[in-house]
This record gives sequence, C-alpha cells and structure tokens, in this order.
Amino acid sequence: MEKREQEILGKIEEKTKDVKVPESLMPEKMEKLLEDKGNKSSIMRTNLYRIGGLLAACLVLAAGIGIAGNVGRNPEPKGVNESAAQLAEDIMEDESSAAAAEDEGSGTSKKQSPQEDNGTEDDYKKIYSYIKAKLDMQKKGGERYFDMTSESAETVTSGAMQKESDTADLSAAGADTGSAKSAGSDYSETNVRQEGVDEGDIVKTDGRYLYVLKENGMQISIVDTKDSLKETGEIKAGKDRRIQEFYLVPDKNKLVYISGVYERGISVQEETSEEIYEEDYVFLGNGEETKEKTEAVTYDIKNPEKPKKLGSVTQSGYYSSSRMSGGYLYLFSNYRVGSQIDGNLPRTFIPMVNDGLVREKDISLPPFKCGSMYEVVTAVDIEKPSETADSKAIFTDGGELYVSNENIYYYETKWNDDGEAEKTVIRKIGYKGGRLSSAVQGSIKGYINDSFSIDEYRGNLRIVATVGETNSVYVLDKKLKTIGSIKKLAKDERVYSARFLGDTGYFVTFRETDPLFSVDLSNPEKPKILGKLKIPGFSDYLHFYGKDKLLGIGMNVEEEAQVTDGVKLSMFDISDNTDVKEEHKLVLKNVYSTDVSYDYKAALIDADRNIIGFAGSTEGGERYYLFSYDEKNGFECRMSEEINGRSVRAARGIYIEDTLYIVCGNVIEAYSLKDYRKTQDLIL
Repeated sequence: MEKREQEILGKIEEKTKDVKVPESLMPEKMEKLLEDKGNKSSIMRTNLYRIGGLLAACLVLAAGIGIAGNVGRNPEPKGVNESAAQLAEDIMEDESSAAAAEDEGSGTSKKQSPQEDNGTEDDYKKIYSYIKAKLDMQKKGGERYFDMTSESAETVTSGAMQKESDTADLSAAGADTGSAKSAGSDYSETNVRQEGVDEGDIVKTDGRYLYVLKENGMQISIVDTKDSLKETGEIKAGKDRRIQEFYLVPDKNKLVYISGVYERGISVQEETSEEIYEEDYVFLGNGEETKEKTEAVTYDIKNPEKPKKLGSVTQSGYYSSSRMSGGYLYLFSNYRVGSQIDGNLPRTFIPMVNDGLVREKDISLPPFKCGSMYEVVTAVDIEKPSETADSKAIFTDGGELYVSNENIYYYETKWNDDGEAEKTVIRKIGYKGGRLSSAVQGSIKGYINDSFSIDEYRGNLRIVATVGETNSVYVLDKKLKTIGSIKKLAKDERVYSARFLGDTGYFVTFRETDPLFSVDLSNPEKPKILGKLKIPGFSDYLHFYGKDKLLGIGMNVEEEAQVTDGVKLSMFDISDNTDVKEEHKLVLKNVYSTDVSYDYKAALIDADRNIIGFAGSTEGGERYYLFSYDEKNGFECRMSEEINGRSVRAARGIYIEDTLYIVCGNVIEAYSLKDYRKTQDLIL
C-alpha cells in the first residue's frame, strides 16, 4: 500500500472508529456486486478489501451530504446507507477507471464513454417524482416554483456532492472588456461578454479567409479575401440540420459549428424496439411534431478549400448558448420533457449526451418537486471532437447564462401572478480543463437585466438588479451568500445597462432621464454609490473604450415629449469615478434603432484602431455606420452606407488590416478603411 493510501486510511479510521459498516457493504457483498457488474479486473480484485476499509468513511460523508438526497425530509438510516452505497460505488468506478487505464496500456481494455451503462447505475426515481409533480400541477392548472428562502447555499444534486472546482481568481482590471480584437493580430474578432472566453458567431475571420454562415443556415461559406473576394470552400450541415453559429480556432486550424438536429417524434405508445420518446419536441404547423438535438461538429480547415470533418457530439434539447475556453467547447442546450413519460424508461425524461443518459448524480435539482426542463451542459475537447469530457444538467423552469473565466452562472427569475419579479435563483457550476463541478446555488430579490449586470471578480459575484419599483446592488461570495448590498436605488426606474471594471461598477437606469451610477465595490461587504450623472435618454449598451473612457450606445429622449428621437452615442469620462462626466455625445436623428441594443455581437468596437461600428435602422432601410472618437472634437461619422443584404440576423462588420467587410445574409461588401470607399462585393 502506498504511503498516500496509508495516510488516507489512517484519517478515515480515526474519524469512523465508532461507525458500524452495514452488512450490505462488507467486502464479500461488494465482491458479489462486482461480479454482478461483470467487472473481472484483477486490479479491482486486489483493491477490493482496501475499498472495504473506506466504506465506514462513506457513512460519515453520507450523513454530511444528506441534504443532497433528502432535501426537505428527515434523514433516515436507510437513506444514509444508500448514499454511502452510492459513494462506495463511485470509489469503485474510480478504481475501475484506473484499472481500465492500466489494462488499456497493455491492450486488453476498450475505452468507454462515461455515459455508457448508466441504466444499471441510476434509477432516476427522485427526478421522475419531480417531473411527475410538475406535470400533475400543470394538469390541475397551477404552477409551483421552488423557493430559496430557507435554502442554504449548498450543492443540491440528485446524487453525491462533488467538490467545487479550484480555479485561480482573475484579478486583472478590465478582464471583461470584451475586446473585439485579437492580441497581436490585425483583424477583428467577435465582440464577447468576457475577455478570454470566446463566443460563437455567424461571421469569423482568421486574417485572410472570411467564414460566413449563409442565410439558410445550411452552409458555411469560406471566402478568400486575398486580391479579390472569392468563395473557395464550403461546409454543409447535412440533412435535417440548421447551423446556429460557429467557432474559429486559427492556431489549431479548426472550425466548430453548432447546429440543431430535427427528427420526427416518437411517442411511448408507438415505441418499437429502442425507439422511444426521448428528445425535446417541436410542434409543426401541419400537425406533425419533431424532436430536437444540439450537435457540435468539428472540422479541420488547414486547407480551407477542402475542409475535413473530424468528429461530432450531440446532446438533448435545442441550442441555448456556448462558450470556448482553454481548448474546450462548453455547449448548452435546453431540453424540455414531454408529457408522455414512463418511470421505468429513463430515456423518456432524462437528457442524453452522445446517446448516453446524463448520470443521476450530475443533475442539479431544486429543493422542491417541480420542473420539467433541463439546461444541459457539456464540455468537449476540440482535439477529441467525438468525445465528451464532462456533462451536467440543471433542473429549471428557464433562465439565462453568464460565463466568467472560471464559472458558469445560470440564473432564473420567479415571477408572481402580477408580473412582478419575486426573486432570481442563481446556480454556479465551476469549469476548468473540461471538468465541471456540481452546482452551488443562492438567490437575490428582483430580476437581472442581462449578462452585463452580473459579474464575477476575485471570487465574488456582483449583481445589479431591479427590485419592484427600485434597484439594488448585491455582492455574493463563492457560496452565493449575499455579503453586501445597496438597496432602494433610483425609484420608479429600471436598469437598462451595466458594466464592471475592477473594483468599480457602472449601471444606467431610466424613466425620464438617464442616471449613470458609479459604484465602489472595493470592499465587497460595504459597496457604496460613488456618483450619479443624470442626462437625457439612456444607454442600453456600455463598452470600455481605452483608458478612462466608457462608451454608451442607446437612444436619445426628447425631454418635453418624452419620446425617443434617434440613436445616441455618449462618451463618459470615468477618470474620476466619483464624478463621471459625459464628455461628448452624438444623436443620429434619422436612426430609429440599432442592432447593438439586443445583440452585442453586432458591435465592432476597437479603441486601438479608433473604430466604432454598428448597423442602424432608418426610413430608407438598414445602414452601416462607422465612427471615430477624439477627446476634443467628439464623435465623427466616417462612413454611412446602405446595407444591401437582407437577413433575419443582425449585420456584422469585421475588418482585416485596412479593409472593412460588412456581411448581411448572403452579401459581403468591402470598404477601404483609408478613404471609406466601397472596393468590391460578393453574393454567396
């Protein structure tokens, strides 16, 4: 026995010397369990009695984690033993994995997906009871939402708790500026929420080629920009698939697209062999229904003219969102359980990843029996595009995502019958190197405007929320317990936009004027308002623009009539965060709205190149605007050109060196960034 194992067993024996091990967990019983599982590994046999020595510890641990399996119930000895059995089985799984790895080295073992054989390990009875309760309530015409008022900020899963991931805190100021430019490159990238965490988009470039999702969603066109615009390659999605967005990883010569996969639905009554009601259903106008999966497909694009498919993964539900960090794709989908479920057929109510059920212990449950939806989270190593590194699922009634450099935050709001937000429940899943930790959860009063109103910094979560007729600032710790707050701000107004930079937060509320608040968050337990600037109109998107500048894009409001009369650009001087000033403004009287208001990826903002670009709606149709900014002269409109393409998606502006490409639908138009004249175009 290794020294490390001796130390572990010594600690366990000291803590568990008075605990009696149940007969069902004695070594001879465990040996029988192994035989039943068909695990004949000699390494497992050798370690069986060492595992038996850990079982008493499982009992102690199970008592500590009873909340995970018995929320809202009085723990019973049987429940503790069952939790201990689960932990013991987890230990055996770890040993089995080690054995498989050793056997694999000798060529005697076949590698399996972690989702395989789940049917024998999990019965999903608790999850079934949650879904059944929700469906019964729906039949009675009522709803019951889960309540966090008495719930501590602990991990709540259907199985064993797992340790929260240990990830290093990021303390660099400006870690969330969402720069649209790749460091050291001369081409723009997607405008993202969190710097260092990439997001999918409909147009990308590697500095030479443009990759464009065509309007029908069925192909990605690869366009060579050298000398002249020329379509040189294409990636097709395949039958019954529609691409939502994609990623480009130039240093690895890879493209990853994410698509919805639509198939005809099959009910439990129509079940034949292995075909069952297992996926999210979408009802069609002709009375038919389809089920939807989300698929991530990876291509090698070393030769852009002949892209090569490398592999794919699928998971239940329709595409929700995704992120890419550290060479891993984190894929999110929303899976809604149908009304036809069978407790004996987990595939009728449990989401699947790569045709395997999500493990019971990897499903985060609310503390009361309700819900019939999941947010499915899967990590994929793009170097192994047909495998999943890890998967989890969150039971939910529907919510939104914010992804920091370390954690995934899923937040959902409970609304009362009067349409007021009672509270927002937040669940946190740590991520690092493709591994996902179990969910920690907490709650705040009110609702969160968007993902820019929630921000992680040095382990704490800062939130700006609208609460009834007022607004609040909250600071939550790693366990999502509120440690600081400011309440009852800006009565009769609501939050329109927010942005955080280091120890300072900025947010805009609006009703008749546009108060821009600055908040000192240097002491998380005692946040305080530093200043408040009131100006006409409002900014519904904020973006840091170089040193000590904050750009606001929104609408101007005519003070007497209190109606919007054009898109407004504001540049705020934040060098003194106690006295924020509107340094310059520009109102576009003939522009009625901008795509940036609802899609931040539609913004092209690069302070180094002094570029501010976006599409706006006018009486004559869509136009693309490009601005520069000067401290003395303010904003200058460098370009205002009609957008000739048509699309249900917002137009994108993207530059390569001194050329700006405006992409809308299947039309690409190129403009010189020297004289802003159109140089060429291409219809895909």
